[in-house]
Amino acid sequence: MAINVTTLSAAITAYQTQFAVGSTTNITAPVLTTGSGYTWLYVESELMWVTAVPVSGTVQVTRGMLGTQAVAHAITANVTIGLPGDFPIFAPKIQAFRALEPDRFQGVYAPVASSATIVATGPIFHVTGSTAINIITPPANFVEGSITILFDSACTWTSSAVTNGIAASGTSTTAKSAVSFTYDTSTSLWYPSRLA
Repeated sequence: MAINVTTLSAAITAYQTQFAVGSTTNITAPVLTTGSGYTWLYVESELMWVTAVPVSGTVQVTRGMLGTQAVAHAITANVTIGLPGDFPIFAPKIQAFRALEPDRFQGVYAPVASSATIVATGPIFHVTGSTAINIITPPANFVEGSITILFDSACTWTSSAVTNGIAASGTSTTAKSAVSFTYDTSTSLWYPSRLA
């Protein structure tokens, strides 16, 4: 089976083992007598093993598999669906957030609506809308490093010399563009990878 994607239908806690997803297509419960039907879900930086599909749109899982950390996830967070073979040589993020280490299983986190202050949901996330951004509150467990914002619309960011402010103004001139912001703890500012 190829990788498929759905989203969470509601936010989940770090301890929740049954929750709703947008679609259970391609999500199957294991058949323990034959060893078939093993489905993995990858949400943000957490890998889960599906143990049951009680009803359409609902899954039951074992959390924090293969060394990943069970953490809370926001509504509309992407859920990557695959079989064990779709996640070869899986190297988990042991910590909830490690920005600079490349990982093909990084995960795209829940989207954020643009506003003067946004809260980063993870190392990679979408921003919807075109309201100028002045402050980026770091994601949970973040110390220093980079985030990547996937802009769904043309959007601007303006410099703001406050904690978690942006060091220089710039613009994502087109929709569907990505811009990295690097946080420096010595200045408490985000430095964008491009200004226009």
